[in-house]
Formats: sequence, structure tokens, C-alpha cells
Amino acid sequence: MNSKIELKSKHCIDLVLQPLTSHVTININGSLTNEDIIRTVVSLAVDKNSVHSVTKQYSAVACETSLRYHLKKLNMDELILSNENILLQEPLKTLKAGKYYEFAVDLTNDPYYGKTDLSNEKYVIRSQAKKSTNSFYSYISLYITNKNERFTVSVLPVEKDKTMVEYLSYFVDLIKRLNFKIKVLCLDREFYSIDVFEFLQNNGIPHIVPVVKKGEKMKQILKGNKARSAQYVMKNSTKKILLDIIIDVKYLKGKRDKKGCEIQDGECGETKDII
Repeated sequence: MNSKIELKSKHCIDLVLQPLTSHVTININGSLTNEDIIRTVVSLAVDKNSVHSVTKQYSAVACETSLRYHLKKLNMDELILSNENILLQEPLKTLKAGKYYEFAVDLTNDPYYGKTDLSNEKYVIRSQAKKSTNSFYSYISLYITNKNERFTVSVLPVEKDKTMVEYLSYFVDLIKRLNFKIKVLCLDREFYSIDVFEFLQNNGIPHIVPVVKKGEKMKQILKGNKARSAQYVMKNSTKKILLDIIIDVKYLKGKRDKKGCEIQDGECGETKDII
């Protein structure tokens, strides 16, 4: 019998409170402290509650009006500069400089149902409808894998005027500043674009990206039930680039109540040593 480990809310709160209070400071006059505000907000996040519900869910905490007033003092640019220090405070104790690690980047869209104004308009992203809205707060995250552990290295808010290549460039520069080496960089399907592949190839970054099954040529390449590799020329109106497509096959053996084989496909660049 396998015993289950239950993660308690208090453990999550205590784990992140110290790094946050060390790197995020809110100037407060009165009886409240910086830790009071941060602890309350983290508790709301862990319990998946809103600031509006604070007085209904907790006792002896700041009211909604006070919380909103103090949180407005936070500066997004300053938070972005601090986010790696906050996230890596503990992981850096076990990660080794100069070592090759596997990295992953993904894009997350959180549904947004509020209003858009001057304070948030550059962060409200329009995309395919999900959960009754096509407005989202989106963010891109960088992760590092060390043995069986995965750590978040950095989280950046998506802005309307920035490209995926700009975010990847920031992450690659960050990895270099931390003095880590990239064994392979795994990316979401949202990064499947000629500009991204050009950036990765020009910088010699080993990478894996799930392909977008679009176009007759790509569909033809993916036909069949044998593991194999192929080359594909991706092009747009101004440029073209050669991609290595790796097709893997997994036999389901009743998994998810399915039988037969399942095709796993991705664009790979300079990853022959790990595929």
C-alpha cells in the first residue's frame, strides 16, 4: 500500500514567505508590516481565494481596501528583476555552476474576466476562447530539472508587443549569468515558429519542440507507425529553415483505455545524444 503525502497549506506558505519578504518590500505606515501583507496574499493564493474574500476567509488580517492600497505600491518591473532571486534562493544550494541541465519553457494562459485599462492593457492578451473568455493574463516560465526535481527559475508576464524570441533570449542570457549549461531546451508547441527555430539554431541551443501538424508535407512525414527521423523545410514569405523531425512511437497497451500505437513527434535541433 502506497502512503500518500499530503501537502498542507501552511507548508506552502512557510516555504515561500521567507524568500518573498527578503526580496519584496512594501512601504507601510501604521500597525501592519510587510510580512503581514505578503503572508495574507500568499495565503489567498494557496487557498485559491480572491482579495475580495479576505475578510470572509481569514481573521486578524488587513481588510480588502487596505490590501489593495498597499499592493498597488508594487512595481511590475522591480518584481521581474527580483523574481529569479526569489525563486532560486533554495534551489541554488543544490545546483552546480558549469553543469549541463535540462531546461523547459512553457506558456500559461490564465482566464481574465475583469476590465482593461491603462494599468493593465499591455498584459491582457487576446487568444482562443477558453472558460467563457478570450482575455488572459499570460506568463512564460523557465524550469530546470536536476535528477528527479524540477525548479522554477524565472516567470515573466507576457506583454502584447514582445515576441517569443525576446523571452527566449532573456532566458538564455539568464542561464548564462547563472553559469549553467543547456543539455536540452524543451519548449511548448506555442514556440513552434520559424523565428524561434532561427534563434535556437543561430545560438547552437539543443532543443525539442512539438510540431504543428499543418500542411500536406508535414502530414505526409508523420504518417506511419515506425520510429524514424525526417527533414522538413519550414518557410514563410521572407525566410526558410531546415528542421530535423523526430517521430517516436509508443505502444499504448491499454493505457487510457486505448490500444495500438501513439505517435510522439517533435522538431529537434542538435539533440542526437539525448534522443
